[in-house]
Amino acid sequence: MFVEKRFLMGALAALALTAGTTLVHAETTLNLGDIYAADHSNTLADKRFAELVAERTNGEVKIEVYGDATLGNERELAESVVSGAVDIAPSGMSGIGRFFPELQVLELPYLYRDLDHMRRVADVIAPDVQAAFETQGVRNLGFLFLGPRSIASKRPINTIEDMDGLKLRVPESPLYIGFAKALNAVPTPIPLPEVYSAIETGVAEAAEGEPATLSTTKWYETTKSVSLTKHIWHFRFIPVNSAKFDSLTKEQQDVLMKAAADAQAYQAGLVNDFNAKALQEMKDAGITVVETQGLDKFAERLAKFQDEYAASLGDKAVALLAKVRSVQ
Repeated sequence: MFVEKRFLMGALAALALTAGTTLVHAETTLNLGDIYAADHSNTLADKRFAELVAERTNGEVKIEVYGDATLGNERELAESVVSGAVDIAPSGMSGIGRFFPELQVLELPYLYRDLDHMRRVADVIAPDVQAAFETQGVRNLGFLFLGPRSIASKRPINTIEDMDGLKLRVPESPLYIGFAKALNAVPTPIPLPEVYSAIETGVAEAAEGEPATLSTTKWYETTKSVSLTKHIWHFRFIPVNSAKFDSLTKEQQDVLMKAAADAQAYQAGLVNDFNAKALQEMKDAGITVVETQGLDKFAERLAKFQDEYAASLGDKAVALLAKVRSVQ
């Protein structure tokens, strides 16, 4: 699998280099890599985006979607979109966020009330995200939404005290490592494709994600319980390599931007229904779904972490956090 992935990535990089030395042809193919399974709302949004682009350019621009981490994990995909080996790679803080430390504050725990609140915040922070992305040769086509994240664990999380000593799988991100430590859990950073086996073998006792992710990854099969801590709503961005975007005609660029906006709205419309469906599917599979009590205590414990983490990232992060908090 590793050899096949390296071969595929090499072939895509060669195509990217070739495309960079030629003029835009009547038909241009862009590759899009994502980490989620085919039935995840983010992957469905990727496919809707590709369909809209093909339809609105009359087939002049084609987007090939590679889901399920086919082109690499989130970190690898982010590195590839910056380098130009991959053209488009929807990604969150454990991926593209690595290049822009100040943006990490957008994923702090208990920062957003609900999905509608997040959508309003997205409109406000879009210029800040774009300005940051430009420093690394990428641009943001839009936002995708995930949450609220909860915990699939071998022991139920009834109260905050149940977090003590829990070997919690987290994304490879300082924010998530700090979040776990603030709750007295033991952070265990593991790439998404390796999580199932890590829990199965005891390397981790638990993993967190929104219900749709917990369901589509089947992590619940190894834990037998899911606890609704609802700790993080978070964005995924839709970064495109700037050189590839700039190689398109102005009309094609406009199509990509509008198609991404429409795919963003489409995906936002799926989130709550997908989460409700995922919870029911897990219940039907015999999984214990726990309504964790005292979420205000979780939020209180993590309020200090919000400010300390933003301060550790510098003035830009502190200002961005203040901007997010100002959105009602």
